[in-house]
Amino acid sequence: MGNTDYSSIRRNYTAQLSEFYKGGAFPEKSSADMRFAIDCQKKRIDKLGLTMEKKFEKSGAENEKAWQYVKYPYTYTVISNRCNYEAVFHRNGNFAGRSDISDETLYMGILEKQSQEQDRCTCKNCGHTDFLSKFVSGCPMCGTTYESIQSYPCVSGYYTRPTLLSKKAAKGLGMFYFWIFGILGIFFGLVAGLSISSENGYNFVEGLAMTLFTIVLFAGGLLLFAFIVSIFMAGPLLAAKKYSDLSAEEKIKTAAATKTRMEAELKRYIPDFSYELLEEKVISLLRCIVFSADRKTLTVFDGSDDLSYMDDIVDVEYRGAVEYVGHSVVDNILRISVKAYVTCGYYNNGFVTFRKQVFNMVLAKRVKEEDLGFTIHAVNCKSCSGSFDAVHVSTCPYCGAQYSLIEDNWVVNQIFLTEQ
Repeated sequence: MGNTDYSSIRRNYTAQLSEFYKGGAFPEKSSADMRFAIDCQKKRIDKLGLTMEKKFEKSGAENEKAWQYVKYPYTYTVISNRCNYEAVFHRNGNFAGRSDISDETLYMGILEKQSQEQDRCTCKNCGHTDFLSKFVSGCPMCGTTYESIQSYPCVSGYYTRPTLLSKKAAKGLGMFYFWIFGILGIFFGLVAGLSISSENGYNFVEGLAMTLFTIVLFAGGLLLFAFIVSIFMAGPLLAAKKYSDLSAEEKIKTAAATKTRMEAELKRYIPDFSYELLEEKVISLLRCIVFSADRKTLTVFDGSDDLSYMDDIVDVEYRGAVEYVGHSVVDNILRISVKAYVTCGYYNNGFVTFRKQVFNMVLAKRVKEEDLGFTIHAVNCKSCSGSFDAVHVSTCPYCGAQYSLIEDNWVVNQIFLTEQ
């Protein structure tokens, strides 16, 4: 496990994810939950007649380990690297919308399992038994597909966090300064050279030499000034712009600061509770609910909120913070209230527009240790041990026993949206 090539996983996954949204196959390292979420989003986009291209152009440090959590037999690692991220939408070949082109930090959660080589699977169609990893693309003998199959290592989630200062924006501002101050330098140098030549009665050659000299002097001086300005002022200017857009960054920082309080309070009930694990779970549940085509039977949501407005959402980008509001425990069911800061892409009349918003959510789960290997797409019946996909099913298809997802996984009791 210590020899895992995170760099290769990151490169291959983002490349395959980009191809998937263009009509390609599922990224081979996707967890079962990730496969479901991105499949729902792709179907939503296709239904609206849109195409989407996600770009993750690497622009910085390679795969730094941002965080790691070990609980035998699982190891959950969050890696990060800088990238130029954007999502571009088209409809009928025409441009329909683009997310902000920005320099961001890509975070990717990778789940590993030490005993994966011992996990085996038997095909329900032909009876072939083989290692679980061989069934990811279907039974190697008869081709029967099993979308809930989860092999390791797998990508259990990803998101990007905007950086305060974009390299592209800084470069663009530098070029702006270069052209503006360069043109001004040429203008003032030309005026000064002609004025000096006229006052001193220089002939054509002398006047030309003086004019060229003053142009170089003024242009060079102003370009040097522009360079100094871009070095010492670009950062503050761009930062000020980002902070003023929707006063977003201050709120993000305030929200992220609740991590310590959340872990201190919730570890009293779940000793192995982790903010990072919950953060990924919140984003995963949010995407599942937003892009689901049948929310009425969706087992991860048991609230009564009107979610019809979500039908127009075609993209959800995490903005870097899940804010902890509070919690309660009743009958050994832990409920926590959080705010998820996101940017949503909405489709309307042929165009996709992006809005910074906050999802207020109440999540509930029975108080018990975290199971890193749990997937809603392959739950085990408590009565007969049968395995089935519980996304839209609350009754075991083999023995008829009732299954309550809240016993094993976080369930959303309430969700509503506020603008920021």
